[in-house]
Amino acid sequence: MHFDLQTIWAILVTILIAGYIVTDGFDLGVGILHLFVAKNDIERRVNINAIGPVWDGNEVWFITAGGAAFAAFPELYAALFSSLYIALFVVLLALIYRAVSFEFRSKEESEGWKKFWDVSITVSSFVVALLIGVAIGNILAGLPIKNMAIEGNKLLGFVYAEKFPISFINLVNPFKFHGLYGLLVGITTVLFIVMHGISWLLWKTEGTIAERARSIGLKVWLPFVIMYVICTALAYNISFKVNNPELAQKYLQLPPDMFQQIASMLDSNGVLHHALFRFPAIELILIVLAALCAVGWLLAVRSVDGAKAFLFSTLTFLFAGFAVMFGAYPLAVPSSLGLEHSITIYNGASSQLTLTVMLIAAIIFTPIVIAYQAWVYKMFLFKISPESLRREIEEAAEH
Repeated sequence: MHFDLQTIWAILVTILIAGYIVTDGFDLGVGILHLFVAKNDIERRVNINAIGPVWDGNEVWFITAGGAAFAAFPELYAALFSSLYIALFVVLLALIYRAVSFEFRSKEESEGWKKFWDVSITVSSFVVALLIGVAIGNILAGLPIKNMAIEGNKLLGFVYAEKFPISFINLVNPFKFHGLYGLLVGITTVLFIVMHGISWLLWKTEGTIAERARSIGLKVWLPFVIMYVICTALAYNISFKVNNPELAQKYLQLPPDMFQQIASMLDSNGVLHHALFRFPAIELILIVLAALCAVGWLLAVRSVDGAKAFLFSTLTFLFAGFAVMFGAYPLAVPSSLGLEHSITIYNGASSQLTLTVMLIAAIIFTPIVIAYQAWVYKMFLFKISPESLRREIEEAAEH
């Protein structure tokens, strides 16, 4: 691994994406659980109040990650947002609809009105979680991206080879490997986000909601572990073919020693086997650590220790997420049409000057944003319950 500006920004963008999954992940999980842990209006108000002060701030990480990807890796941003356009558009619609659901639920006292928006909160949260996982799985398995410069057209950049609606259908097509793997990673992501939401509810609430969250957590843990093992096993078998090594060396723009390391792993047919496991020692350590943290999460849930459960669910994702980053490095979007068509952190990066200026800005402002968000969490991290909310409503009615 080279410690250059491209690598630094690959790590920073990974951290921003991880920050989004860790922060917005738990409130998406609470949203998915909304209809299952809260059975009446008081309990559902408690459920919403548990994430009310932070959910909208958490989504800033999503915007920041997108902005950083756009500035640091414009070719990556352009290719992904065009190839995954419909899926990302649906994610944005679901995020908007989810925000509307939170705001509109309390505008009418009608039971039917509240039930409609309660269902909307759960459905929109599920859609966001699922499609984020589907996108990640498809990217890891290899998208049909074509580098048009190889065909002599430098203006078009990287183009998604499939046209709508096939391009969208194949993202969840179980008969295409990248679609099947995308679905499996999507399901795993939903299960993780549910676990992360349970961690927050155990930490933030008490009473019936926390009890139901604990019960669901004990049931969802094993399916998550099974899916995690399946996705890891399939990832180990992902391979990419190099059709023309000379074109790969020219257009991937990798440092010579890095390209030679990849070239040395090609078989006689030009296939890079175990493409996401080129650093097996590091990845094995991270995968095992993620699994151990998942076990720690289960023990914390059994003992109803929300703080520890939240810590372990966070570490589970971080270890698994950085295993993915190490596995893909230096590939950003591998191409199923041939590795020479792939987007790397080198051929997809901005200029050195842009990366340098952005790094200076990130060093100055990122700690400020993190400090502010940490302060917000500290201010609102106190236990709430249906009983405490009911007392507040009664006291307000008396006055």
